[in-house]
Amino acid sequence: MTMVKTASFESLIELAKENPEGGYTFILDGESYQINDVLEISKIATEHGYIVIY
Repeated sequence: MTMVKTASFESLIELAKENPEGGYTFILDGESYQINDVLEISKIATEHGYIVIY
């Protein structure tokens, strides 16, 4: 059986923590990402198999 994972864009943005030196640290499913813009979150979530709800 295939599991469908969904997440709201707003809830994903809450997972991004702003770094003092600029950019954000975003952790999803135990993996950490250094991103420059929160708009990168959708792409990362999609790669993890999530359907992002806006």
